[in-house]
Amino acid sequence: MRSLMMLCIGCAVAILWPGARPALFGQALESGQIAAGERNEASDMSPRTVLIRNICVFDVESGSMSPPQEILIEGRTIARIGDLAGISGADREIDGAGRFAIPGLFDCHTHLAHLLPKGEDSLRFALGGFVERGILHVRDVGGPIDRLSEMRRRVDDGDLPGPTIFYTGPMLERSPLTWEKFNAELPGFTVAIDSREAVDSLLPALASGGASMVKTFNKLDRDVYRHLVRVADSLSLRIVHDPGTPLFHRIPMDEAIELGITSIEHAKAPWPAVLRDDLKREHDSLLSAPPEPGARSAFMMKVVGMGIGSISPERLQSLGRRMVEKAVFLCPTLEVFASMEEMAIQQSKERQGIEEIPPPMLEGIRRMTRSMEDVSVHFVRELAAGGVRMLVGQDGADPAGTASEMRRLRACGIEPAEILRGATIYPAAWLGIADRAGSIAVGRDADIVILEANPLEEIGNVETVSQVIQRGEIVATSSR
Repeated sequence: MRSLMMLCIGCAVAILWPGARPALFGQALESGQIAAGERNEASDMSPRTVLIRNICVFDVESGSMSPPQEILIEGRTIARIGDLAGISGADREIDGAGRFAIPGLFDCHTHLAHLLPKGEDSLRFALGGFVERGILHVRDVGGPIDRLSEMRRRVDDGDLPGPTIFYTGPMLERSPLTWEKFNAELPGFTVAIDSREAVDSLLPALASGGASMVKTFNKLDRDVYRHLVRVADSLSLRIVHDPGTPLFHRIPMDEAIELGITSIEHAKAPWPAVLRDDLKREHDSLLSAPPEPGARSAFMMKVVGMGIGSISPERLQSLGRRMVEKAVFLCPTLEVFASMEEMAIQQSKERQGIEEIPPPMLEGIRRMTRSMEDVSVHFVRELAAGGVRMLVGQDGADPAGTASEMRRLRACGIEPAEILRGATIYPAAWLGIADRAGSIAVGRDADIVILEANPLEEIGNVETVSQVIQRGEIVATSSR
């Protein structure tokens, strides 16, 4: 849900516009892509064996593409890879024709619950759209656990076409809740954890409801947060942490890292931890004093206006080294900037009850949003150059958003092989399922995407989908 990121960024320009608005999926697949709802008839045959001949295979370890070879699938598992020219008699053969096979992709930051109020047809269209684009796994990081559990069950049972869903359940923060309004339509979207007792009650319920992670968001009490980390660990629940607004974090990412958190959400997260000395002193003084919204807003406006000039290169490099040492992933969600300016303008109109934004305010909105994007891109570029591993996540529910996020990461200078790792083996390793997902290897689940063009030459080639194999079945074929 892009509006979550919008609120966090929007706090920096609260004088110009407050709040945020959920972005709902409604884009049709682009012309030339796989038609929505189209499924290969052979998928209903559930072939026992599938042999893919003459296919180049992406190796997540080396980051290279192999020469043409064969892949033998038995049931839902990859049985053999290599020169299998002498093998025949498979239930289904696919001529790869020198095309390119990559593992089924992950989107690491989605909010699928926002599809539910739009109805069954929209839900099927969106979830099917992920599969048709080769996105066969998602991390959903905020939504009602009962609805997400049911959604996953339906996907696993074959009632819904869709990716495998790994979910956190509700967003957890201290009251008052930032996104309380979403609970009216989606009860349990966000839940308060104001005490240790609340943690002790809620986290076991999330674990029993099928959550593999919990999402900590925005303002949190330090003592409660430390207790949450301990309880989550005892329940084998990983933690996805979004520190909140651009500045004034209650649990800043450097502190979260020292507590063992290994997935940090949104590219702007490092900002308060890497301010230059004079700004850091002013920031910390305001944070420790009784809240003064006017003073904090003015400081935030000043820092955002300074952009990259507000950052200490030495602090950023130190943070990057710590992230590498602690094996911490960053999920930048740069795709939020695709609509940030437009949404900010609309929010300002609604806030003030006007149809047109005065030119000075319009220019202020544009200057601030561009500054925040520049800073976010700078963080990704510098941290990636220092060896920090990035996860691919769009912060939404649009099947097209995942590939768009990949292109944004490429524009930050990240090599295509590393971007592909961030959408395959890295999330699989973080989730603890690398023994069955995230790579094309013997013994792994047969989740394979066949592309017409080599994504190592141009990351946008992940959209040249020819066929999608999910759990050993051909579930989509391009109409190209």
